[in-house]
Amino acid sequence: MKKIFISWLVFSIITISFSVGLAQSNLKKSITPKVTVYYFHYALRCATCHAVEDNSKNALTTLYPEKVKTGEYAFKAINFDEASSKPIAKKLGVGGQTLLVVCDDKKIDLTSKVFLYAQDPTRIETEIKKANDRVATR
Repeated sequence: MKKIFISWLVFSIITISFSVGLAQSNLKKSITPKVTVYYFHYALRCATCHAVEDNSKNALTTLYPEKVKTGEYAFKAINFDEASSKPIAKKLGVGGQTLLVVCDDKKIDLTSKVFLYAQDPTRIETEIKKANDRVATR
C-alpha cells in the first residue's frame, strides 16, 4: 500500500510540474507580441521598390536581432501577382504596394514614409522603430 501511495504521489508531482511549466510557456507566448512587417509588392518593381524592401528588412533585423531570430518579429514580402497573396491582403485591407507594421489587431501603414525615404536606411529604421513602439505596447 505504501508503494502505491508513493507511486501515485510521484506521478502527481510530475503531472503538476509539467502542467505548470506548460501554463507558464503559454502565458509567455500570449504576453509576447508577434510583430510582422509586411511589404506588399508586384512582380515588376523599380529600384525604389527594391530599396524599400531591402532597407525595411534590414531595419527590422538591425533593431531587433534577437526577436527576429526567435520568430517574435518577422518580415514578409508578399507578391500581389501570386494568388496566395489575396487572403492576407484582404485580411489586412491592402490593395496595392504597401508596407505595414502589424501586431495583433493593430497596424500602422508606413507606405508613404518609406517610399519617401527609400534610399535612406536610417530614416526607414526610425519609422519602423516608431511604428513598432506603437503597435507592440500592451
